[in-house]
Order: sequence, then C-alpha cells, then structure tokens
Amino acid sequence: MFGKKRIQMMDLFDTFQPTSKSSLKAFCMKTAGGNVKLAGELYDFYIKDMEELPMFDPVPPSFMDNAKNTVGGFFDFVKGNKDEIMQVADFVRGIMGKRTVVVNTPTEALPPIN
Repeated sequence: MFGKKRIQMMDLFDTFQPTSKSSLKAFCMKTAGGNVKLAGELYDFYIKDMEELPMFDPVPPSFMDNAKNTVGGFFDFVKGNKDEIMQVADFVRGIMGKRTVVVNTPTEALPPIN
C-alpha cells in the first residue's frame, strides 16, 4: 500500500519539468497533498537551484503568429534561393522533354591552369 503511493510520487518527480515559479508552486502543493508547510519546504528546496525561472508560464504564440512566421520563413527561403530553384525546375522540365536544359557557363574566361 505504501510502496505503490511512493512509486507514483517518484513518477511525478521524474516527469515534472517546471516552466515557471507558479507551476512549481502548484506541483509542490499537489505533491504535499495540500500540506502548506511541506509544500513550502519542497518549493524552497527546488527554487534554490532554479532562481532564473520566470514568475509565470510564457504565453504560447497564437495560430496567426505561427502561420506568419512559417509563411514568412518560406518566402524568405524562396527569395534567397530563387536562382537555384529555377535551375532545378528547368532541369526537371528538360528531363521530361518539355524544355531544353540550359547550362550556365561563366561569362569571364577562366584563368589558365599552371
């Protein structure tokens, strides 16, 4: 009876990763079973090594923020690599027989090999 509860408590400690001081306080209260004194001692024990935790959990970005970042990153990638993308597209069209493959040759003469 006592061993099963102890194993369950250890599972709580293994899986808990505090993201803020408020979530750590809630975890300590849940672990202490509502005993405020024990929860305070647990909190003090944990927080001495994690002083850089924020007070509250960070707000996750909204769906629109995620979509804007994803689409913006895609268009930036396309803008930065449009020459390579067009070369691949021309190559694929050439393989399919719809267009001849144009190989870019350097406009300047290459220096002689010594």
